[in-house]
Amino acid sequence: MVDVPNLARIAGCEPAVVDWLDAVAEIAGDLPELQSPDPARRRRAAHQLSDALATRFTLPGDARCEVSEYRVPTRAGEITVLRYQPPGEGPPRLAHLSLHGGGFVLGSVREVINDRLLRHRAAASGVAIFAAEYRLAPEHPFPAGLEDCLDALHWLIDAAPGLGIRADRIGIGGISAGGNLAGLVAAHARDSGLRLDHQVLEVPGASLHIDQDASYHQSSALSDFGDLSDTRSAYLNGADPGGRWTAPADITDLAGLPPALVLTAEFDPLRDSGERYAARLSAAGVPVLAWRAPGHLHGSLSITRTSATARAWQSRVVDFLRSRAHLPLSPLT
Repeated sequence: MVDVPNLARIAGCEPAVVDWLDAVAEIAGDLPELQSPDPARRRRAAHQLSDALATRFTLPGDARCEVSEYRVPTRAGEITVLRYQPPGEGPPRLAHLSLHGGGFVLGSVREVINDRLLRHRAAASGVAIFAAEYRLAPEHPFPAGLEDCLDALHWLIDAAPGLGIRADRIGIGGISAGGNLAGLVAAHARDSGLRLDHQVLEVPGASLHIDQDASYHQSSALSDFGDLSDTRSAYLNGADPGGRWTAPADITDLAGLPPALVLTAEFDPLRDSGERYAARLSAAGVPVLAWRAPGHLHGSLSITRTSATARAWQSRVVDFLRSRAHLPLSPLT
């Protein structure tokens, strides 16, 4: 059995990251259903693990941030969207649609980690953040989750006047699998004539084919990625994408996509694909801010209680959102 914390220490990970990995091993040892073949049981165990880690390692969010829940209609039924409203008078002029991570098979807007980070981001940036639940594989393979995210965006645009936000000032963002979906949503929106304000891609799954990347071979043992073909199999479930984009790397023309913040981690199997995508965006004329977090893993950028680098990561997201919120407004028509 691989001693991941010691491997991370030898590789040069931040001491706070090694402590977090020790806690992962400790807590996961009491959650045998993390290995269950039943997706629902595995999700419940993963949720318990995530919540326990966030409670220990992630700073609490701003309690002044008001959270409200919406049941949003989609082409397949309805999904939950949570709104994180920053404190202060008057509605914010900018909105951000946030998509959680979890490798397309795990994750939820209900996790403690998402609540803490989004409360902080909304309050610190003054931006209204909407966190969308989406259907998960393998029960709901591609393109189910993507369709839910697109439907959430269209609901946000259509409902903007009643929500006190501007339909022409909405951005998208996501972490890991959520970064994959956010990049695709931005491209689909562009191609349907919608101009999103921005995109924030954090340790994004920019490609589903990273098997040859140096970062994949160097760091996969540190991030419990296993065989990437398992993720592809669960997400695609044998379906033929039929020429449809399954990852941002599939998009051939990146011109006209919204300004982007792309954040990667030094010891992340997805690092190279994320940085390639950032370079392609820049080459296509898209304004891009990119940063690689030193000493960190794919899942460790939430440990804001113990890591200054993780706090710097969150500050970069907040500063980017705040900069977008302070852009001059065009007249409403």
